[in-house]
Amino acid sequence: MVKVGVPAFIKRLLGDTSALDEKQTDDEATTRSIKREFAEHPTKGLTPARLYQILEGAEQGDLMAQCDLFEDMEEKDPQIGADMLKRRQLAAELEWQVVPPDNASAQEKKATDHAIEVLTAMEVEDLVLDLGTGLGHGFANLELTWGRDGTTRYIEQPTLRPHRWFRLHPDDQNHITLRDMSPTGAELWPLGWVAHRHRARPGYVARAGLHRMLAWPYLFQNYALGDLAQLLDIYGMPARLGKYPKNATAKEKATLLRAVVAMGKDAAGIIPEGMAIEFLEAAQGSADLYLAMMNWCERSKSRVILGGTLTSGTGEGTNTNALGNVHERGQAALIRSDVRQYNSTVRRSILWPMAALNFGITDANRAPRFVLDMGETEDFQVLANTLPVFVDMGAKIEVDWLHEKSGIPKAKDGAPVLQPRPQQPMTAMLRQQPGAHLAVLRQGQRPATPADAIAARMAREGDPAIATWLERIEAMLAAAKSIEEFREMLLAAQTELDEDKLAALIGDGLSVAELAGRSDIEDVSEPGNG
Repeated sequence: MVKVGVPAFIKRLLGDTSALDEKQTDDEATTRSIKREFAEHPTKGLTPARLYQILEGAEQGDLMAQCDLFEDMEEKDPQIGADMLKRRQLAAELEWQVVPPDNASAQEKKATDHAIEVLTAMEVEDLVLDLGTGLGHGFANLELTWGRDGTTRYIEQPTLRPHRWFRLHPDDQNHITLRDMSPTGAELWPLGWVAHRHRARPGYVARAGLHRMLAWPYLFQNYALGDLAQLLDIYGMPARLGKYPKNATAKEKATLLRAVVAMGKDAAGIIPEGMAIEFLEAAQGSADLYLAMMNWCERSKSRVILGGTLTSGTGEGTNTNALGNVHERGQAALIRSDVRQYNSTVRRSILWPMAALNFGITDANRAPRFVLDMGETEDFQVLANTLPVFVDMGAKIEVDWLHEKSGIPKAKDGAPVLQPRPQQPMTAMLRQQPGAHLAVLRQGQRPATPADAIAARMAREGDPAIATWLERIEAMLAAAKSIEEFREMLLAAQTELDEDKLAALIGDGLSVAELAGRSDIEDVSEPGNG
């Protein structure tokens, strides 16, 4: 294993080695305040004006309120929480692998083996789920813990840090820093973080998360839900109007009011003499408007997260099977984009640092590659039917491409492999007699049934006629210079073939079979035979 002086090498490559010995968040002088903070809940009493203020503040660098808002939305809204979890889980449950770069050197292959060993010891599914939080926020920062085995350094399970711990640098809206007492925040240590930037939508970091698009449907749905709850609270109940005389005292008015309110739920009450309670027409209304608003919000959230509505619900009045397939393809495209970004982040922030420290690989493009396998393979039957056609046309198709498209792994050196069945020469196939499969009937002393006897006789008497055909076809095949010419010769000779003898033989066989069937019926119907 090639070893490089770590301090000089890292200072030249990245500039700092502090993260190899301790975590940045262990520095109490920097992170003491943020570790003791409690998350706020901006969704409480949220209004359009307050939401606009939160989103605008994030664009100016203060991500704390926006991150708290996004956490509340996932926690309080079942639709957002379930769909976001589904999208993250679809990527996390994929099979992963680490592959070397193209034309890998010996050191690059060793770096790949080491990376496989390190990731095998991790919970890779949890790692992908943590990276998936960047879907909503636009970013996710996981802190690294470095271990050491002799002279070999490795990364342990990364730890997701709360999104509210970070802010944007005032001079760069794409530059994330760790919040501290300074106005700009502390720079993230090299080798200390998995800094994932998820481009769920174009824009600066503060505007790249899906939750920015979900915030408004979330707010509108909560307004509609509150109005619906208010309607249900009074729906069907008659309005109650209390009447009191002009000279009623304040105490008497209060007594009447309590009676009016109590009759709404108890249907009983008392009032002083001279007062009255009048029941007006029951409150009327319809929930359709509120439900329509809520359904629109639900569909909008599903479109944002999963690319369609039929992957998280059911359609009404539509061909949901066909549309569901379309929506599922759209969802697969989103997952493919997520996987590409996860692969890039893991390679850049985990695999390359280990390869650089332990094996001297200075070029990030030569580091081992992390791959989440989408398992998208072509249909075997389609490949089997089309590939021979293209090969016959002269197409040069690589074996590696076929393994990739079919999903069938290449055999290791020395491993037993399937072999194609030996093919017989064309002339040998033509010389095979059609009745050969009836040889077992000929070996017996007597056919087991009349049908067997008829079949054996037809095969025996028909063999000479068929043999004549085969001899002529064999001659055509030997004379033809191409498949097309052989086909033309067959078509031209079809009208010249002598079919009369074979047709007569088949007619005789059918007649004998009919007579044998009648004989069997008569034998069964005779007394003493049944």
